[in-house]
This record gives sequence, C-alpha cells and structure tokens, in this order.
Amino acid sequence: MSAPEYFAALVRHETDLWNAVEKRMRADAVVSLARLEVLRVIAAAPDGARVQDVATGVGGSIAAASRLLDRLDADGLLVRAPDPTDRRSVRSRLSPAGEVALTAADGRFAEALDAVLGHADAAAISAGIAALQRVQRALEAGR
Repeated sequence: MSAPEYFAALVRHETDLWNAVEKRMRADAVVSLARLEVLRVIAAAPDGARVQDVATGVGGSIAAASRLLDRLDADGLLVRAPDPTDRRSVRSRLSPAGEVALTAADGRFAEALDAVLGHADAAAISAGIAALQRVQRALEAGR
C-alpha cells in the first residue's frame, strides 16, 4: 500500500468510526465526542487546564480549544478562574454539572463504541493497533 493509499484509508476509517459513535451518542443527548475529549483533558488536570493544555490534549488548535471551552462554560460545564501563577492565563475545571456530563458521556461512549465495533474481529483490531503504533514511532522518529 502506498503512503497516499494508507493516508486515505486511515482518514476514512477514523471519520467513519467517529461518525458512527457520535451518531449513537447524539441519539442519547449526551455531549459530543469533541466535547467529551475536552472534558476528559480538563478532568485529568488536577490544577485545572489552560487553553494550551486542552489544545495539546485533543490535538487541535488553540483557537478551536478556546471556542470549545467558551461553549462548555456557557453550558455550565466548567468553572474558570485566573491562573494563580500566570495572570494572562485562565484555568478551567469541571463544574458539578460537567462532572455529571463527563460520567454520562464516558459511559455512553463505551456502549456506543462496543455497539459499533463489538462485531469486529478482535485479532484484526489488535493487529491494526500494533501497525498504527509502528507507524507512529516512524512519524516521531522523523520529526
């Protein structure tokens, strides 16, 4: 398989998998996958997450992370406060409603992923993960 074929197949698979899981989650009115990823990053930051932390954690831009944080804040899922060590920065933590949303979405995500991939060949998934790890190591070595 050529590099362009690999890239196209990988992007197509990721998009199809994301959309299938997202569709199941949306049907149950839980937060989107994008929001779930942000909530997870924030929950994992004991001192709260800065915009840069979120952007890095989800692999997105600072602008996109900032917009997501603004929407989560507007929805009452975050508590934001000035960073005590850097007055130019703000740290976000989950509000009680954000913790509830994270718990619900994490549970629904696991169910949706199982529904989408539950019938897939476990050996093929394991082989795919191993292949992706090898490609990732090659990408990182080339940086």
